[in-house]
Amino acid sequence: MLKIFAATTKELLLLRRDRTGLLVLFLMPAILVVLITLVQENVMELTGQKKTQVLFLDLDQGDLGKSLQKQLATTTLDLVLWDEGQKDIADIQAAVTGGGYQVGVVIPKGASARFQEETARLFQQGNGKGKPREMTATSVQLFVDPGIMAGLRSGVTAQLQMALTTIGLEAKLAQLGGVLAQTMARAGAEPEQSPLAGEKLPALFRQPLLDLQEHQGDSGAIGASQYKPVQQNVPAWALFGMFFTAIPIAGSILQERNSGIWIRLTALPVSPLVLFTGKAVAYMGVCLCQFLLIALIGAFLFPSLGLPPFTVSMHPMAILLTVVLSSLAACGYGIFLGLACNSYEQASTLGSTSVVAAAAIGGVMVPVYAMPQVMQRLSVISPLNWGLTAFQDLLLRGYSLSAILDDLGRLLLFFAVTVLLSWKLAGIRK
Repeated sequence: MLKIFAATTKELLLLRRDRTGLLVLFLMPAILVVLITLVQENVMELTGQKKTQVLFLDLDQGDLGKSLQKQLATTTLDLVLWDEGQKDIADIQAAVTGGGYQVGVVIPKGASARFQEETARLFQQGNGKGKPREMTATSVQLFVDPGIMAGLRSGVTAQLQMALTTIGLEAKLAQLGGVLAQTMARAGAEPEQSPLAGEKLPALFRQPLLDLQEHQGDSGAIGASQYKPVQQNVPAWALFGMFFTAIPIAGSILQERNSGIWIRLTALPVSPLVLFTGKAVAYMGVCLCQFLLIALIGAFLFPSLGLPPFTVSMHPMAILLTVVLSSLAACGYGIFLGLACNSYEQASTLGSTSVVAAAAIGGVMVPVYAMPQVMQRLSVISPLNWGLTAFQDLLLRGYSLSAILDDLGRLLLFFAVTVLLSWKLAGIRK
């Protein structure tokens, strides 16, 4: 234990001198997690997962505008009402096409009257040839920013069209109920006796017969919640920063090898495994501090930026164990790089390239389910994917420690294999 403590102290002293390297290790993931989370939060808004602001100008001030507002209140559209006395169609068109808002809706003057007139003429006598009367649709004007994503445009248009269809169908049913009541009255029956008379028919239409019950993942995963970029990005970019510690670990080993210190250390009655353990313990402390910094940013800085806070409400010990084993895997990879490469340039190039590649195929930058099938199959070889999957199971799906034991086992096995290979290389390079 004293040898391990001495080796760890040596590494901490070397780390203390490398302030620029420490600054990069902590600053890089901190900046990335803020920027990427802000971008993803905005993408969620643009793809309809969050409420989209819609300018709403009612020049008619009739029943049609009120009904449309009522229907849209249950959708993902957030209406911004404009005063018809101060704004007109040109104003709303300029606001939308100028990029201030993505969508604008205008109820033209006289729209309610035309709608009611066409509805009243719906069941009138046709053209005498058995054909129904051709109706003239009442138009509601829609303005869309030409620069928005096609998915957002389709989603907003579909919600508006569904709201208008519902209003039109309710008006047709109300008219049909009136026609049925008149028919029963001419037949000598009491209109009130009909279950479809008057407003009863639209009321029956609004009664749901089928319902969609949504479940978030496995019903046994208590605590599972809707996807939040914060809960995804905080552990993802913390892992990214932790695995970048492989480069300074490799650099310290190469510096010792090139200066001859490594030969003197291995000449002492000290096993290379003790030296590896000292480096791993020292840099595990760095990795733990990295994760703590990113978690604090998510918990306290994100709310001030308008983002949801990062929370760890369940299984904190399982999360801590995941951080520790991910740190071990990163340290093991750094030790292996330090003994496999012959120069710092080789280690830095290979280390940065491999970590970025592992992050890319592991789901840190793009979710695995959004990748092509070939990359989805390749993602299982990335240590960052193992750590990220474990974090997702705990933070997003609400699973317990037993559900992530396979991923934790892979991280531990990766550390053991890299240390074993490093031990063999250390024997060769004596």
